[in-house]
Amino acid sequence: MIAFISDLHSNLEALEVALHDIESQGVDTIICLGDVIGYGASPYEVCRLVQEKCSVCLQGNHDAALLDDQDAIGFNERALRAIDWTRQKLDPEKEEHWPIWDWLGSLVPSMELAPNGFEPMHIVHASPREPLAEYLMPTLAGNSERVVANFKAAHHRLTFYGHTHHPGWFEEGQEFEKAVGQDATLSLKADKRYLVNVGSVGQPRDSDPRLSYVLFDGETLRWRRLEYDYKKAAMRIQEAGLPDTLAARLLVGR
Repeated sequence: MIAFISDLHSNLEALEVALHDIESQGVDTIICLGDVIGYGASPYEVCRLVQEKCSVCLQGNHDAALLDDQDAIGFNERALRAIDWTRQKLDPEKEEHWPIWDWLGSLVPSMELAPNGFEPMHIVHASPREPLAEYLMPTLAGNSERVVANFKAAHHRLTFYGHTHHPGWFEEGQEFEKAVGQDATLSLKADKRYLVNVGSVGQPRDSDPRLSYVLFDGETLRWRRLEYDYKKAAMRIQEAGLPDTLAARLLVGR
């Protein structure tokens, strides 16, 4: 079994619940699709946990923006403030933070994997065509230029991505199918290709505040939706002096 997590956004409270549940499911491998930092109040703790628990981690656009301001072009004001705050929190002048900066700098936004016992797969943070920052929103038509182009750019039958924080999937030629509720499942068809969004652990945006991640056994995908102490996570954002809107959105999953 493989667990896919994404868009943790420095939310320690959510990540700890996700990891505990993943352990209870008998998972062999955890793959993180990026955006480890940004928005939330626990960047150091979340980075350390991902380093410890994940076999593979991609670089997300917020991770890239922390490393280089050029990758923050287009960020809104609250996202920029969170990046600046995170950079101060992970002060690169302090030697104890150097391993985290080295690790973040080593990450890439796209990889091809062939885990033992599984078919080859493409993993990206955002999309196969533009793996760092393109949005494959659930409102896109299945025959839209963006979706068609991304299926063409996908290296394998299965592509896993995050970035939009909306769990669900595109089957080639079809509209986006939302993964709704606890343990929504997708049984893969052997003759079909898929773009699979695993949802967000740290900042869900599908109007469900529960964290989202995916379990995959080679034939079936299952989205886990779990309650966590989002009130505590929101309070820590406020106490850190980060924008109140970053705290408020955790309470409603938007």
